[in-house]
Amino acid sequence: MANVLKRAWWTLLLRGIVGIVFALLILMYPGITLATGAISFTILFALYALIDGIGTLAAAITHRQGQWFLLLIFGAISVVAGLAALANPLLFSAITIQLIIYIIAFRAIAGGIVELISAWQLRQESHHEWLLVMNGLFALLFGFILFFRPILVLEVLITVTALYLLMAGVLQIVLAFRMRTGRPILQSVQTG
Repeated sequence: MANVLKRAWWTLLLRGIVGIVFALLILMYPGITLATGAISFTILFALYALIDGIGTLAAAITHRQGQWFLLLIFGAISVVAGLAALANPLLFSAITIQLIIYIIAFRAIAGGIVELISAWQLRQESHHEWLLVMNGLFALLFGFILFFRPILVLEVLITVTALYLLMAGVLQIVLAFRMRTGRPILQSVQTG
């Protein structure tokens, strides 16, 4: 798994940047997102899920080592979720706003599980697994909140999603650069 992440560090970087960009767009223009309702949120989620899924699929397919199929499964889930939301955003959002919450929750829970499994496998090969653990735990928390409280969460879904994307993006960018250089995250301070 560490070899896949080392060679595909750029996909982590891309996923992190895209996550941060979408988070900032949602936070900077909440009025537009709220005014256009579920349609704009559905489109933003769909685009993020597609880009994230394609990047994950690219990493899994180009670097088939270890448990690469977990990345393949997660990438496929993300692409399918994005395509389902883009297929007909008006109909999708008008009729099934609760369904989009469950799709986002399922995607977050699936991603959290994959990241925790990957971190467990990575622990023997690298000192960076804690970033995957943190991201996996935040994804699980986000997913379970959405899954178990969909009606109450609907009012704060946009902000919560933006904060999750922002946090995930930062962690993925940090992990990408650390995997690229092979340096531990916390280096000891040299004295003298």
